[in-house]
Amino acid sequence: MEKFNQVPPQELLVNIRRIQQQMPMYLLEAGQKYGDLVLLGQGKFSAYFINHPDAIQHVLQDNHKNYTKNTIQYNQLRKITGNGLLTNDGETWLKHRRVLQPAFTRQRLMALIPLINDLIPPVVARWKKAADTGELVNIDQEMMELALEIVSRSMFGMGIAGESRKLTGAVITALDHLIDRVRNPMQLPDPFPTRANRINRSAMQTLDEACYRIIRNAEGMQLSDDNLLGMLLHAHQDPALDFGEAQTRDEVITILIAGHETVASALTWTWYLLSQNPEYFKRAASEIQSVLGNRQPEEADYEKLILTGQIFDEALRLYPPAWVISRRSIDKDTVMGVEIPANALVIMSPYVIHRHSDFWKDPEKFFPERFSPESNHKHPRYAYIPFGGGPRLCIGYQFALIEARVILAHLLSQFRLKLPADAQVHVDPLVTLRPRHGLWMQVEHAQV
Repeated sequence: MEKFNQVPPQELLVNIRRIQQQMPMYLLEAGQKYGDLVLLGQGKFSAYFINHPDAIQHVLQDNHKNYTKNTIQYNQLRKITGNGLLTNDGETWLKHRRVLQPAFTRQRLMALIPLINDLIPPVVARWKKAADTGELVNIDQEMMELALEIVSRSMFGMGIAGESRKLTGAVITALDHLIDRVRNPMQLPDPFPTRANRINRSAMQTLDEACYRIIRNAEGMQLSDDNLLGMLLHAHQDPALDFGEAQTRDEVITILIAGHETVASALTWTWYLLSQNPEYFKRAASEIQSVLGNRQPEEADYEKLILTGQIFDEALRLYPPAWVISRRSIDKDTVMGVEIPANALVIMSPYVIHRHSDFWKDPEKFFPERFSPESNHKHPRYAYIPFGGGPRLCIGYQFALIEARVILAHLLSQFRLKLPADAQVHVDPLVTLRPRHGLWMQVEHAQV
């Protein structure tokens, strides 16, 4: 067996606060200093951090059956999403994934483009007003609300425009409470009526009420087999699927949260990166004008908006929403010549592997063209994992790419976004990567 490096326990102790608050940045430094397979900690508090495409492929794809989601990361998420697709495991996960998969075919998702088009005008109206008045806009909030409305309409057939701010606030509250629990485990348990616990219970009640309302409303609707809600409700009728109301709630809340929080995060960082590289505003707008003229995007336009898509791909590289992936080994395994014992925690970080200098030239540079077919900067498949990989590849990854390209096509052609001169943007590694205190930006009309 090959030897591997271990971070000295005293180094972990000295950096414990930084690890809690800025883990992806710490993992980046640990990988650069200690190599592509690093042991963090000792005994039952240890974890194997792997940072090589071959090793990541081994865990997520080649030997995926040996690795479960029985980790702190997913066990904490389970308190919010229950046993939805994101946290479920084993044969139950596979059965439920097969139930939902038809809702995420490329053909069906492409057919949603007109619906997405219809939901963007309110954003355009607000941004036009902000451009005229000089009012700052919280882009983080704007993308969260838009993405939530899109996933609700497209997956559940009903809008939540009147509740979007309330629901996005509840999502943020619940997810932030989860992270606070992980970072500060000595707090009183959730059943105790502390202020933080009461606020979290209220947020969870808001989310649960929204999910059950979606389910109740759907029960009186005529739902086709290619409608996500229809698939969930029809699954009730198959005893072999064990798909009761509670499981339906878990799938609904998983799609609501994962289907908007991740794409909203990536879009927010896309606007930030464009503000730091303004030449791409002009280039993307030129492409959009060339492809669309003054009309809305259609299915046939998707593949033609090449640079627009590459901009989003590059944002996903630099600021992957799901910045950490964890697994626990069932039996012992060998990864990169190193024996991984049974019941070991294995950590992978898209944030870190996306910056690996062996696979990315100038990894900190914003360079969308690295994703062009003509690029010489080719990367291994598992050096780019913004949606995970293997059988557990995010079920909604195509939806995110289509949705983002349509949103950018609308807004990039009409607006330029700038950071205020005194703005300080800090990355907060919560459940997704988010800008601390939001991302407040100046909106300007595009110069045609």
